Amino acid sequence: MKNTFRLRIVLDHETDVFRDIEVDGLNTFTDLHSMVQEAFGFDGSQMASFYISNEDWEKGQEITLMNMGEKSETGDPILLMDDTTISDIVFGKGQKLLYVSDFLLMWCFYVDVIELEETQDNVILPRIVQSFGEAPDQYSKSPEMIIDTSDAAAQSLEDEKNEIEDMFDVFGMTEEFKEDTDY
Repeated sequence: MKNTFRLRIVLDHETDVFRDIEVDGLNTFTDLHSMVQEAFGFDGSQMASFYISNEDWEKGQEITLMNMGEKSETGDPILLMDDTTISDIVFGKGQKLLYVSDFLLMWCFYVDVIELEETQDNVILPRIVQSFGEAPDQYSKSPEMIIDTSDAAAQSLEDEKNEIEDMFDVFGMTEEFKEDTDY
């Protein structure tokens, strides 16, 4: 028998969308991250973090996909998903986590532990046990990016560079200073 946690994962979106996922207590948060990405049809290519939360869904200790050398907002050590099992963090029904995927688009998921049970060892976990609502396209929140690759844009950059060089000349800056300066 193994400890199984049933998690309800609700996407913060204009329509009702959630998935119920069962995980083994020995699964890592990387396993859960991959399952959430799969369950909502995301490609898993973006950075993500889980946060231990309270009843008011406030961010607590962070469990991140990759160590970026940053300090936690709360002052707690930042845990790595690969090194942290579900049972290291999740202890009981009603416990809450936040999951944020893609820090540019800020997809936010509310994770609620809705059931704890023991299952047979032959049950394959993690697994999706319920889906409700249609998940949006992962990039539907993406701002339109207009990249001007025309000759006019290239000429504009060249003009700016020439203006900076002219400024160096006006103020009598040496060639050595110009070489050491990024502009």
